[in-house]
Amino acid sequence: MKFWWTKKKCTHGRGQCPGVTCQKNCPSLSDVNPGKCACIKRHRSCGAERQRLLDLGIIPSALVNVVNKAPLGGSIQLRVGDSNLVLSSSEAELIDVDLISA
Repeated sequence: MKFWWTKKKCTHGRGQCPGVTCQKNCPSLSDVNPGKCACIKRHRSCGAERQRLLDLGIIPSALVNVVNKAPLGGSIQLRVGDSNLVLSSSEAELIDVDLISA
């Protein structure tokens, strides 16, 4: 039995859709410093990686708090609602955000 979602494949390679860009040079989630909050604007990922991020709660208009970053740019610890998440820096670069000044 084939399901409709099994037919969809990312045609752009490496999970990044090149046609989607921000007109205002939006910062990515990897640019946010620890202790700061941000609002998710959009994902530039596709395929299974995009679905995983959406399942983890990183959806447009969600508020995220950057808790900690690895010293050499390895991973980023986030708080989304009541959950703590860790994303790689390559995943965080594909997420455009609006910075929130507290």
